Amino acid sequence: MRLRRSLLATALALAASVALTVAAGCGGSEKSSEPVATTQVTMAKSYRFDPRTIEVEAGATVTWTNEDNFTHTVRVDGQEDHEVGRGESVSLTFERPGTYHYVCTLHRQDMEGEVIVK
Repeated sequence: MRLRRSLLATALALAASVALTVAAGCGGSEKSSEPVATTQVTMAKSYRFDPRTIEVEAGATVTWTNEDNFTHTVRVDGQEDHEVGRGESVSLTFERPGTYHYVCTLHRQDMEGEVIVK
């Protein structure tokens, strides 16, 4: 009986640890809306933009670089779609202040973000 309780306690502790790890991963930086001051965005493995939300000055050029194993795209607020193959980059200049939404049109359910231009 003592061994059975010990195994049950260990199993419950392990399950709690896994649940916390999964919950932490679901709320990680990939979904963060806190803007990062940078002009570089990576298309990281696991179908995501990193950072997702960036902040730049008007006139800045933002570069998206594909470090994933799959082709992605970048389309900013209805502009033309820019295909970005593995290891390639695309750069776009943001002249006017505003908030610009961008998306990978191939994986739009997972890959989107914003450029905040000051």
